[in-house]
Amino acid sequence: MNKNDTILFLGDVLTFKPVKFRNHYKTIINLEGPLVQKGKPAENKIALKMENNYLYEIFKTNLLSVCLGNNHMLDYGIDGLRSTLRELEKIQTPYFGINGPSEYNANPSIIEFNNIKIALFAFVCKSTSALIDVDNVNYLELLDFDLIINKVAKIRQDVSKVVVFIHWGIEDSSYPQKEDVILARKLIDNGVDIIIGNHAHAPQPIEKYKNGIIAYSLGNFITPNLKKYPTYYNAEGESQSSFTKYLMLWNRISWGLLINMHTMEFRVMKFIFLSNRVIQLPFTPIDKFIKLKKDPLKINYDEILDKHSKRRRFNRKFIEFMISPHVPEKIKKIL
Repeated sequence: MNKNDTILFLGDVLTFKPVKFRNHYKTIINLEGPLVQKGKPAENKIALKMENNYLYEIFKTNLLSVCLGNNHMLDYGIDGLRSTLRELEKIQTPYFGINGPSEYNANPSIIEFNNIKIALFAFVCKSTSALIDVDNVNYLELLDFDLIINKVAKIRQDVSKVVVFIHWGIEDSSYPQKEDVILARKLIDNGVDIIIGNHAHAPQPIEKYKNGIIAYSLGNFITPNLKKYPTYYNAEGESQSSFTKYLMLWNRISWGLLINMHTMEFRVMKFIFLSNRVIQLPFTPIDKFIKLKKDPLKINYDEILDKHSKRRRFNRKFIEFMISPHVPEKIKKIL
């Protein structure tokens, strides 16, 4: 593909250190948390942040825009959001997915790319337990079909392409939910050109549907192991617990969706995050999940998804126990 006509869509980025990545394409990412050094974390949830801004080191001048519409962007309140916007301004990178007072209103954000006007939207599903507002002011928009098609209808004649990022899905699952497949296809039927999903932290199928493209989840592009990460803060900002989540095979690997914005031809790139480097792979052990082989409209799809989710949960618990053996609290009490 001609790199001058293509955009590379990548998954979640949460980086605590510089990471090496060779890339020749203009790129759009989902920034999975605020760029902020200090601040009061949200109460009673896993609050993520990146204290240092390594985006320019990783992506250089190829970072075309950044999605901020996700379930962790407001983890450090308005201070975290303002800090993130300042950091993006320092590296002259546009953003989208924020909806609020006029100075924050970027949903959609319209960018110019090789003589193409592109509208970028982002919406968050309530199932992700996202913080939507700060002090009763909404800064993110919940996933709602009527809201999206109304926004798309207002801007459709002014742009060539409409891209919608959606934060949704079941964590660790390589299958999209049936209702997400139905919704995504309805959005394509009603004027959306490209849908980019995130939140599952595992790559899911990518399909060509009519004239549109749907990536149900691109997975973690850069996300570290989280070991005893302080979390569940109280009103005084004191951590009441910790969170551990090790990287598994399925969330070290991610898809990159490379799309020619003129012709809508696309190619799926495959990446793996190892230590301080992202490496492109010719194939991966989970390539079977690239295509939507199981028809989600069949009666047995929910059963397939349930079995898959149970296997992933078992595998995670087993591997995490092998990495860090421990005696469960229930057994400790018996002993």
